[in-house]
Amino acid sequence: MEPMLREFGPGIWTTEGPVVSFFGFPYPTRMAAIKLSSGGLFVWSPVALSPALKREIDALGPVCCVVSPNLLHHRLLGEWKAACPDARLFASPGLRRRRKDLAFDADLGDAPDPLWAADIDQVLVRAVSR
Repeated sequence: MEPMLREFGPGIWTTEGPVVSFFGFPYPTRMAAIKLSSGGLFVWSPVALSPALKREIDALGPVCCVVSPNLLHHRLLGEWKAACPDARLFASPGLRRRRKDLAFDADLGDAPDPLWAADIDQVLVRAVSR
């Protein structure tokens, strides 16, 4: 069977999710998994967690962070949290109000969380209001 995860760079893997409709346009989905120096995995924009993908993820290390980078990439957070109960959930700004069914551990901001600060930098991109 062909692997679901593809190595994108050292310690970084991606996988494709389904194409979804976004305002009537086909929108491809993609997830990234990054191996942190702690040994844990940072999962960004999670896609559906099939048994095959779960096996591949487990072979890389324990999932410690599941991140929704914006208000569009949150639909599968609950599925990942159920499969990786020790992982911490991170919400993009405003997502807590939209997903009251999930217990988020922290919100994304301009500074990276200590769990990934040694490996990944980040900046919060704010919407421009007129």
